[in-house]
Amino acid sequence: MTEGVIFDIQRYSIHDGPGIRTVVFFKGCPLRCAWCSNPEGQQAAPAIEFFAARCQRCGQCLEACPQSAVSRDLECAPAAKVDRTACTLCGLCVEACAHEALKMSGRTVSAADVLAAVKKDAPFYRKSGGGVTLSGGEPLAQPAFAEEILRRCGEANIHTAVETCGYAPEDVFRRVVDAADLVLFDLKHMDPAAHAQQTGVSNGPVLDNLARLVRWGKPVLARIPLVPGWNDGPGNLSAVAARLAQLGIRDVHLMPFHQLGKDKYRRLGMRYELADVASLLGAANGGAAICSAKAVLESAGLAVQIGG
Repeated sequence: MTEGVIFDIQRYSIHDGPGIRTVVFFKGCPLRCAWCSNPEGQQAAPAIEFFAARCQRCGQCLEACPQSAVSRDLECAPAAKVDRTACTLCGLCVEACAHEALKMSGRTVSAADVLAAVKKDAPFYRKSGGGVTLSGGEPLAQPAFAEEILRRCGEANIHTAVETCGYAPEDVFRRVVDAADLVLFDLKHMDPAAHAQQTGVSNGPVLDNLARLVRWGKPVLARIPLVPGWNDGPGNLSAVAARLAQLGIRDVHLMPFHQLGKDKYRRLGMRYELADVASLLGAANGGAAICSAKAVLESAGLAVQIGG
């Protein structure tokens, strides 16, 4: 039986495909997007999160750790509670913490486990036209696991979607998307150098796989993260719109930059490069920036929706 590593199963989602959906978040991603709101999904292995406000300094985690990787000093560096270089992810500190200040993000499950969880929401799928969405992280990073979940959901007559960055070899990409009913495809930037600067990889394979989706006749919905100062200029948005129109992809979801994942970086002991960038959600000029971007895309004949 195929197993994989996930970090969450989110029920009753309305932002990751049509209808009410259950979203399965995969661990592991080949990209390192500067604005990533799910940094716990970047690494394939589980990770320990530290919630400083919950810590009572009882010392139980220090005594439980066989590697002496847990620190008592919280004053100057809360994120350094766990020495990530010494930690072996045994989980003993998490088990010892009675206040849930330490949490293991990531667990190994089988495809059958996932199906059992998503079947609980089957009545909502039928009534709303929803289903299951594989997200992350990146589902293509665990192709056999993703493919089996999609196949089992299909056999159970549950609609499936895959949210992907599109960065994968053609054979891996095809085996996963062939098993899905819908692909939610992220398109971040049209310039290869700019794309590499903020994600760590070129957009060449991404654009190739987007074109393949169209040739294969797979239903696809484009999702564009709108990141201030990076890809929100009219030049890039016009280029994105032209490429989508050329491929015949009409439906677009514009995903405004936000800071909802900011605290996760601190809990994981990671540096967040865009901590000082203003969120477009609720900001004084956020609405104007979003409307401007929407207008550029719509001028190419695209049907644009704000958010998922």
